[in-house]
Amino acid sequence: MGGLLPKKIKSLLLIFIFIGAIGAVGGILFKYHIFVFRYAASKAVKEMPVLEKYRIEIVKWFTFSEENALKEWEEKVFKGRVVYMIEKDKDVSYVHAKSDKTASALYYKIKLDAKNNIPIVKWRWMVTIFPNKELPESLETKNEDDFAARVYVIFPAKFITNCKVIEYVWTETLPAGTTGISPYSKNIRLMALRSGPGKEGMWYLEERDIAQDYIQLFGEKPRMDVGAVAFMTDADTTKTSAASLYTDIKLGYKEGVR
Repeated sequence: MGGLLPKKIKSLLLIFIFIGAIGAVGGILFKYHIFVFRYAASKAVKEMPVLEKYRIEIVKWFTFSEENALKEWEEKVFKGRVVYMIEKDKDVSYVHAKSDKTASALYYKIKLDAKNNIPIVKWRWMVTIFPNKELPESLETKNEDDFAARVYVIFPAKFITNCKVIEYVWTETLPAGTTGISPYSKNIRLMALRSGPGKEGMWYLEERDIAQDYIQLFGEKPRMDVGAVAFMTDADTTKTSAASLYTDIKLGYKEGVR
């Protein structure tokens, strides 16, 4: 399979192999880009009123409240570098991701037990610019494989054929709940969580039971632990621009289960 994969996909999967081999946890698969904001930053920090579904025992919480907060994350450049900047408006700090025909990724290595526990990932995001696509949007084609916002949960392994990835995406036209198999590898499964533009300047909260999503997407319980998380905004295949904001990434276990 490795010989058939595009160069940047193989590079990411090699990260998985390397991480598994040295006993650390990490690796990822995705792209990044530079973008121009459609909305003023002053409008970009409204709260979306919502009750949280899960109470969790937090293992790691990224508030992006410090200027050097992204130093904890590692970057993989594929085609030009996406601009990732920490910004703050009122009481909200966030990562401002900008893509202009570029692709690079940020990932963070962390170990979460997905075989015996219920790992949860939470985050808030906002799309401000969708990549301009001429073809019908799809989760399963290489043509125009760009999305305004992606969040990844990676299950690294020593061998390339055993690595698994859950990819959550915010699409422009596909209905929320749509799932698919990546055109690059059957080990990468996608799930659309949001569709279309949100309310201007409004944050949206996502809460995902990683093990349950794994079962839905792969048809079996996880056999490996979570090894890394990542997020990405890309527009390299469409050669356009895309823009999104990310904040409050929380990783942990469902409270009362461990």
